[in-house]
Amino acid sequence: MKIALIGAGPRGLITLGRLVALQPVSTHRRLDITVFDPYPAGGRVWQTGQNAHLIMNTPAQHITLFYDQSVQDPGPLTTGPNLAKWAHTLAADFIGQLPAFPNQAVLMAEAATLQPNDYTSRALYGAYCQWFTETLLENLPVGVTVNYEQTSVTAVHPQISGYQVVTDELTFQADAVAMALGNIENSLTRDQEELASFASEHDYLYLPPNFPADVDLSAIKSSDEVILRGLGMSFFDFTILLTEGRGGTFTKTADGLVYHPSGREPHIVGGSRRGFPYHAKGRNQKSAGEQVHAHFLTDQQIADWAKQRPIPGKVFWQAMQHEMEYTYYTLLLQKYPQIDLPTFQNDFLNNPDKTLRELTIKDSDRLNWDQVINPATDNNADFESLMKQYLTDDIDAALLGTKTGPLTAALEVLRDLRDPVRKVLAAGLLTDDEYLDFFLRTFNGINNFLSIGPPVMRTQQLLALMDAGIVSILPPQMRVEGKNGYFEATSAVDKSVVYHGTALIEARMPAVNAPTAQNPLLQQLLHDGLAAPYELQLAGERRFQSGAILIDQNTCRLINSHGQYETGLYFWGVPTEGASWLTTASPRPHVNHIILRQANHIAREMLGIMS
Repeated sequence: MKIALIGAGPRGLITLGRLVALQPVSTHRRLDITVFDPYPAGGRVWQTGQNAHLIMNTPAQHITLFYDQSVQDPGPLTTGPNLAKWAHTLAADFIGQLPAFPNQAVLMAEAATLQPNDYTSRALYGAYCQWFTETLLENLPVGVTVNYEQTSVTAVHPQISGYQVVTDELTFQADAVAMALGNIENSLTRDQEELASFASEHDYLYLPPNFPADVDLSAIKSSDEVILRGLGMSFFDFTILLTEGRGGTFTKTADGLVYHPSGREPHIVGGSRRGFPYHAKGRNQKSAGEQVHAHFLTDQQIADWAKQRPIPGKVFWQAMQHEMEYTYYTLLLQKYPQIDLPTFQNDFLNNPDKTLRELTIKDSDRLNWDQVINPATDNNADFESLMKQYLTDDIDAALLGTKTGPLTAALEVLRDLRDPVRKVLAAGLLTDDEYLDFFLRTFNGINNFLSIGPPVMRTQQLLALMDAGIVSILPPQMRVEGKNGYFEATSAVDKSVVYHGTALIEARMPAVNAPTAQNPLLQQLLHDGLAAPYELQLAGERRFQSGAILIDQNTCRLINSHGQYETGLYFWGVPTEGASWLTTASPRPHVNHIILRQANHIAREMLGIMS
């Protein structure tokens, strides 16, 4: 049997591992696997040669590529070290034997000192991916061969039997194909084209959404004013590349970090619609497989909702709020010894709203959702002071830890309970209108802001950079246009604040938008009807076409333009975001992680192994 895996990021590598592990129990006597990716194992995001200042936002001990006993899907285990354990035991020897590359010595030094709760460089994760792949290839069972083609696939064509995989250099016949393409750049929007044209006319720099590791920032001078549109992870990436990445240094003092400029930094202006950087990740206190369990988003509750579907989005959101409130107040009430905690917990589980109304604590200790979700105030007269206070409070909360800090532990619930959220979606509990307006447009933004932020060290660094006058943050509702000879950045809530930029960077990853994706394979699949965009049927016979690729969520089979699927053709990962949920998450050990489950299911179907 011949199988093609297109994409060698973590999804592709885990699928490769499952195929190799499952082959001895399949009915096939020989298995030939070809992996296609223009980059080495790990793919584009995890290149070993990228700037080591670019880090992950998941603790090292929470990263794995191995299939463990927690995964609720049949299959042989393939145990191995998580990223943290690998760094301490095997990394030095492996990295040292690689062909010389710019970060080699830096990665060896990082691995030697890495602690389980540290946030590794993305380059070190790339080395882990390469080690995983080489170890797999060195221990292939009899009858299995694996070839790695470092090239891009441009087309996949159905044949009478199987598929023809096409690259610029060769064609390959496969019985089954699995595609995990990752993030893809898009054609410029009209607004982006106007900004790019303005930049060209004035000899400025304009960078559309892209990978920070792949962007050339050498043209930016210390005299430039650089506008970063977006305050998520890419904002922190670009900020660190333009500061510490240019020779600046941070030192610890009793009052926090202090930044010492190199003199090569530009002035950086960050902004977004919300106007506040994502909440910092808390100081991790959880072991590799440790997470909270649902009290309100339980399987039984989801089953009960299914009997009365659809449910309003606010019903789901209230349940999620109660999950976070239960964790928050359980920890908070340790400072109120006069309140019996078991009694509170029992009362809260039975009637959360009434229990909170009757709770006698300081108003300042209550969890104020409006303030947590939208820290802005009606008075933005001194927004810089407001922002610094927000960052200070966020740092203090994060440092209390993911098991002992009330707010940090509460926000961590969003990460721990991702599977119940997926079950809500899989059960079809929301109408398409609610899925679009509430889940995609409202809940996603809240979830990202509260739970997918940077390590707390990045927030500490941002505060130091603001104190040093290197970084300024624009008040909410950012607007940017080419005007009066500059990229003019303004705030809709405070029109008195204006920044005049000579460089504009869209500080976010490319949006998932298949129709405009600059990927020949994806465009061929759409053109030939092998793939179709995910559509929502809205009220009043309206249809909404998202940018996601439509797949069967249970099997990851690619669904064609006729609503059917081709046998042996699989598609999963980032280009399905919107139809799938949180596809950028890294595989986590010992929590029955969805990526491990899906990879095993794809491999079992490919090999014809039934449950």
